[in-house]
Amino acid sequence: MASVTHEDDVKETDVVDMRERKRRCTDVIFFFGLIAAWFCMTIVGFIVCGVIKDKSLPSGDPAKLSSPVDYLGHTCGYHSSVENKPYGYYMANTAVVCVKDCPSENDYTKFFCHYDLQSDVDGSYYKGYTYVETFSCMYKIKTKVFFNRCVPDTNVQNALNEAKKYASATNETLSDSSSYATSNDSMSWFNTFIADVCYLRGYIFGFGIGIATAVSFLYLYLLRIPGLLFTAIWSVIISIMVLLFVGSWLLWSLANTWSTDGVHGKNEIITMRVFAYFGIIMTVLYVCVIVVLRSRIQLAIGVVKQASRAMTAMPSVILLPIIQTFGVTCFLAVWVVYVFYLASSGEIVTETTTKAGISYSYRTYAYTKNSKYAFLYLLFCWFWTSEFIIAAGQLIIALSFASWYFTRDKSTVGNTNVIWAFRTTARYHLGTAAFGSLIIAIIKTIRAVLAYIERKAKKSGNKIAQYIICIISCCLWCLEKCMKFLNKHAYILTAIYAYSFCKACRRAFFLLLRNILRVAAVNMVASFLLMIGKLFAPVFTTFLCYLAVAYGAPQVGTTGIIAPLILCFVLAYWISGMFSEMFGMGIETILFSFIADEEMYKVEDRFAEAELMSTLQKTAQAHKASKAGTKVHQVHITASKESEGESTEAAKVQSQS
Repeated sequence: MASVTHEDDVKETDVVDMRERKRRCTDVIFFFGLIAAWFCMTIVGFIVCGVIKDKSLPSGDPAKLSSPVDYLGHTCGYHSSVENKPYGYYMANTAVVCVKDCPSENDYTKFFCHYDLQSDVDGSYYKGYTYVETFSCMYKIKTKVFFNRCVPDTNVQNALNEAKKYASATNETLSDSSSYATSNDSMSWFNTFIADVCYLRGYIFGFGIGIATAVSFLYLYLLRIPGLLFTAIWSVIISIMVLLFVGSWLLWSLANTWSTDGVHGKNEIITMRVFAYFGIIMTVLYVCVIVVLRSRIQLAIGVVKQASRAMTAMPSVILLPIIQTFGVTCFLAVWVVYVFYLASSGEIVTETTTKAGISYSYRTYAYTKNSKYAFLYLLFCWFWTSEFIIAAGQLIIALSFASWYFTRDKSTVGNTNVIWAFRTTARYHLGTAAFGSLIIAIIKTIRAVLAYIERKAKKSGNKIAQYIICIISCCLWCLEKCMKFLNKHAYILTAIYAYSFCKACRRAFFLLLRNILRVAAVNMVASFLLMIGKLFAPVFTTFLCYLAVAYGAPQVGTTGIIAPLILCFVLAYWISGMFSEMFGMGIETILFSFIADEEMYKVEDRFAEAELMSTLQKTAQAHKASKAGTKVHQVHITASKESEGESTEAAKVQSQS
């Protein structure tokens, strides 16, 4: 029967029949902590929304954020001087004056003007045409209200022509600049883009989502073809080696040519030879690395094939990102409302700045200390929740792939396995996901605080503080990347052994150390394949969409196909990226499952399939042979030392006699 080679690891029954074994809830307190964080976020949100009254935290009004600002920097409807004027009306130079109501009809004898000129123009309307030329007034034209702004609802050019007639009757003139500035080219391009997208929406979404999904599955299926993956990986490895060698040789040859042509200087020749030497050194190092990792690369190819089989056996796993996106959207729908109310709770402050002799007024918001703390807390809740959703998805993928691996008859594994993984994660391991995501959220929150302090330091001109903060930020960025890498592997061990987070992190760390070369080889192979997959699916899909649109779709309702093809490429790239993320997590899970299988069971009891098992046996034989060679070499050294000692002792005895 099977045997356990590591005392710290779980027993055989802990892995066999993963779907039937009993699990316990892990790190429950952290999931309750996440729920408590959501509850506290709701309380803060209710306070800033005005549902709960609290003097320590002012409530907000999101309408303040979208309200127009007049030419003096006053917010329409909120500043004391324009409190009864909530709408913004545009001058010819797009400056704004606050008005009580937006005009519903054209009236070229009435004007909206700068506040100090309004009474003068109201008494003698013909003066308004003079002020229109200086962008201080604007005649009334028909508008509609959009976000408290009076947007023209008529043909602007016709309005200008009519205004010219009224102006000429009063012996005034209006130039063509006395109307709203328009960006016809930009609007025309945008309207054309929208029209083309609407007309070709079936092709865009059909190919960008449906065909891209099928192509991504096809790519994963092709990885299972015998010899294809082996040929592709080793062709790339050998090609890189050849390119390094040829490039170094060409640099050296060019340096020799320059040394005899009498045109190039000594420094140029030395520079070329330095690069040639560097290329030779890199080639030698590259060859050494490949020689060391050659057996691990074979193992990596076998692991990738296993992951490809697992993913094609459980196609419903591709629905997981959609569920995650839905969860993030639900959280954002509430979180964004709280943020808008909190952002509008500050006191509006008008500031003036001068550039190139021209003064500009703009508004800013001054917040209380409690409001700033509320901002920070909402940001922390966003980091924790988004990372929690990602962590839960990684656990579901790890459970799905690990249970597929630790099943004797893999033909029995299908989409129900994903449903089981989803239920198991929701019932037992959400606490572990909350724990791991909490660590990442804390690091991200600290980085956000440092970014805020860094902006303050830049304004103050404190260079030393900027350098210190930059160094700390870089260290935290590295820490975040390391923790994400460790968390991902800890989730895999939680899926296999049902460990708690801390225990899984510790075991994952030492497991990575024991198998660092294998992990490096698998990551190298996986990164290459994932990169190819992320490019292959969108490029091939966009090409098919082009063929269908250019030669199959009627061209009557379109003005161009470039913009729709770009949108199709973006959608296909998103789909292929989703596959790549899941497939990458699946590869890591299969690798760790394989290592656990190897460390826990005898050869005849292992779960690895025949192809992966043969790769394992070859790797093990090579490893044993290298160990045996090392031991023989050590024996020879010991024997030679003993013989030398004996001969020395005999010489001493002979000299004494």
